[in-house]
Amino acid sequence: MSLFTDLCNTLDKRSLGGISEAVGEPETLVSRGMQTSIATVLGGMAAKSEDSGTLRKVLDLLPSGLGDVGWPGIASAATDPASPVMSAGRRMLSALFGGSESAVTQTLGNETGLPSGVSSSLLAMAAPMVMSFFTRKMRNEGLTIGGLGGLLQREIPALRTVLPAGLASLLFARDREREEVHATRPVVEQRTMVAERSSGRWILPLILLCLIPLFWWLFSRSHRVTMPTGTASRMAPAPMPAPLPAPAPTTTAPSAVNLYFDTASSRLRPDSQARLNQFVASVKGTPNVHIVVNGYTDNVGNADSNMRLSQSRADAVAHDIERRASISADNVSSKGNGEDNPIADNSTADGRAKNRRVTVGTE
Repeated sequence: MSLFTDLCNTLDKRSLGGISEAVGEPETLVSRGMQTSIATVLGGMAAKSEDSGTLRKVLDLLPSGLGDVGWPGIASAATDPASPVMSAGRRMLSALFGGSESAVTQTLGNETGLPSGVSSSLLAMAAPMVMSFFTRKMRNEGLTIGGLGGLLQREIPALRTVLPAGLASLLFARDREREEVHATRPVVEQRTMVAERSSGRWILPLILLCLIPLFWWLFSRSHRVTMPTGTASRMAPAPMPAPLPAPAPTTTAPSAVNLYFDTASSRLRPDSQARLNQFVASVKGTPNVHIVVNGYTDNVGNADSNMRLSQSRADAVAHDIERRASISADNVSSKGNGEDNPIADNSTADGRAKNRRVTVGTE
């Protein structure tokens, strides 16, 4: 189980209701915002996983007098922006994100549909809870600060799938740059090796090139056949075999596929983008194919906004298929179904992730 899942499982409904009342936003939106805030704080720590000094500094910002922070205490502190818990949370955010704090807060608000001030408050609540969680974990499991860094480093792939794309790009920008540099380095090294190997080795190929005419003359002479004279002894050319008939074009329609999205987003997750590429390749050039795209959401949020989000997801996938498979818009239909027809249990994070989907198939 991931650190993110462990933390989200501690968030009880009563505390969530208190936080919702304190910030003046619907409980469903606050639930989504708090889960994303937890992932954002974890992502900030994971991005600093190789910097033991910063990890220790952020952990030490948790006031010793608070003891083990829990969600009931967070909910009580939410009504007072100047409370020790909220003040400590804001100092932690400043230490974690530095000059990127306002961009992180704004992106969180855009992704969750919450005002920027509310997003800032949720982050300030999540930070002390995350630090208290880590403090207990280090104490109970005997983890060093280096061990915590390793734990956070292993959490990064899971956080990339949970965080909306905009936040993941902000938090893990350095990792992306490192991956790009690493991807281009083999090409540079290969060119260098080719240049080194080619230097001073042109003499032998030149000699072989000059010997090619001689080899060809010897080969032709050794294979020359003297045919007897006379019409009867002349061999008739062998008949050419009849060409095989070309295979008939297949019209088998591909099976339906499910494509998945991050919370409150209409942008496909990377693994689903690869699956869509395969689907597009399978239908491209198929005559008279009709594609049906159905969009769905989990049950977080109100029904009207979920219906709009599901339609947005279906439309985005449909337009992508039309463009890349060169299929007429008349042959592609899209429909948003909101929270209807869940394929998994919406009471769990894993189930909600499976329900945030678009189903693509053919008729």
